[in-house]
Amino acid sequence: MHTPPNWLELDWDALKHNARAVQDYIGAERTLWAVVKADAYGHGAVQTTDALLQAGVAHFIVASLDEAITLREALPQRAFRLMTLYPPTSPDEWRTAAEYGVEGVIDSLEGYAQAYKTAQQLGRALPVHLELDTGMSRLGLTLEEIPKFLEQFRADAPLRWQSVFTHFACAESDPEFTAEQLRMFLEGVRRLRAGGFPETPLHAAASAGLLTAPDSLLDAMRCGLLLYGIAPTGLESHPLCAQLRPVLSWRARVISVRTIPKGQSVSYGARFRAARPTRVATLSVGYADGYPIGLTNRAPIALRGKLVPQIGRVCMDMLMVDATDLPEVQVGDVATLIGQDGAASVRVETLARLLETTPHELTTRLGKRIARPQV
Repeated sequence: MHTPPNWLELDWDALKHNARAVQDYIGAERTLWAVVKADAYGHGAVQTTDALLQAGVAHFIVASLDEAITLREALPQRAFRLMTLYPPTSPDEWRTAAEYGVEGVIDSLEGYAQAYKTAQQLGRALPVHLELDTGMSRLGLTLEEIPKFLEQFRADAPLRWQSVFTHFACAESDPEFTAEQLRMFLEGVRRLRAGGFPETPLHAAASAGLLTAPDSLLDAMRCGLLLYGIAPTGLESHPLCAQLRPVLSWRARVISVRTIPKGQSVSYGARFRAARPTRVATLSVGYADGYPIGLTNRAPIALRGKLVPQIGRVCMDMLMVDATDLPEVQVGDVATLIGQDGAASVRVETLARLLETTPHELTTRLGKRIARPQV
């Protein structure tokens, strides 16, 4: 039987466990919206959504209409709410969203007018969410635009308001700015309601806000990273994170083992030179698979239950590790790039910290060549 060069293992029981833990943490009175955009942060959107549905989650968020259509067509018999973060930008997109039962975002005066007109043309009410911009400066009505919005707003418009929401910019790192964003959001909601806008569910917190800003847990929360058992940057010690289990593991085969003398270099650019006679194990994975070249000479890799250092520049299709202290290592052994191997663990949060990036950048960049469990 053919063994792939490198592959993902996905623990759906862990995903379900995490969803239940998050729901317990926020309370049954709040709605959990599962974020499955970007192919569920690299975990596989269809399988992830199916597993979360089995865990009782009924509300999902993707980025684009294309992602939403993929889910609807892959799970035609399953009933679930589905929201996009990108606002539809044309009547055709609004009509397609209506066809697939997708809830669109209104984030501007133009978006409101377009949704209103399209709903009238369709002769049916469209489910929509209103976004307020409180400091992200990318999407949403600003507080200064609310009076103009209320001038256009019609309570009898064929639009079914599902929520009003905002996005925090620095929930994991700046509690004062987060508190100010929450204050602005609630003030914006107050102004909307004073102008005749209906009472709808409110949400502001995503994974980081859930952990750092309990006052932002309103009627609902959007959860991505925590569902996958990954902690937002700097929040690994939060008690909730200790309850969660990583869903994704990434493994690769050892395809070569050789011993090089002291002073010999490894890989392109000779960025590693052996300080002793060194046993080099080559793995069948590289940056074309999504392993960042920026981890060159920096990352731990688990092999035979122990952590060993990656050495030499990461190549397109291969990378090397120092297996000198593991004389039993041989061709065919399995190395763990992300995940658990006996007592040894490589967390995606650790790799992200080395690269000064976010964990979801790493998982969303996992390449197409990596073998994945079949749907």
